[in-house]
Amino acid sequence: MHKIITEVLNDAGYDQAITGISLSYKITPERAREVATRLAFKDGGHNKFLESIIVWVLIQAPRYWWQEMDTYRHATKQSESTMHTLVDELKVITSDFGLSRWAVENIESEMSLPYLRRLKNLADEEQMVELKSLVPEGFLQRRVMCFNYKTLRNMILQRRNHRLPHWPDFLMSVLGQIDHPELLPGVEPKGLETDKVIGETDD
Repeated sequence: MHKIITEVLNDAGYDQAITGISLSYKITPERAREVATRLAFKDGGHNKFLESIIVWVLIQAPRYWWQEMDTYRHATKQSESTMHTLVDELKVITSDFGLSRWAVENIESEMSLPYLRRLKNLADEEQMVELKSLVPEGFLQRRVMCFNYKTLRNMILQRRNHRLPHWPDFLMSVLGQIDHPELLPGVEPKGLETDKVIGETDD
């Protein structure tokens, strides 16, 4: 079961972007809103106003998906510390059942108990380098990402049919939460369930 969970925290800059269009075309803001829906789909500089609309998204996803997300240009990002999260959570586990429960909540794929015990022992012994080198690619990490609608448009065009199911799920979820999805291309559902709020359930 793949896992990606998203929550749009804020969406800002639309009014300012519309003001910019109204200045460029010498039209009213009301008219600029109509023009924006057409310009949004024209590249070559016509839709540069999308760069003024910013979105902040809280995302929980496996490490291997984050490697692909890093392809895209972000205004900023803030990550939870893999080291602190991993070590602190492993140290409080007191039983194999606890290890199993931890794996369900924090790792995308099933892990064997001997492997998980090894991770816990390394955490208890503060063996950070070895522990970090053994963290599975399916370990779920949360980040707050800040990017503009132009970057989101690029993600949609390049990843909406991606073979990693995390991408269509992520894009559909974000499009379902932002304030102005009419300015962006659509994403066809893949028949996969997407969670929209961190911490509820099952990239």
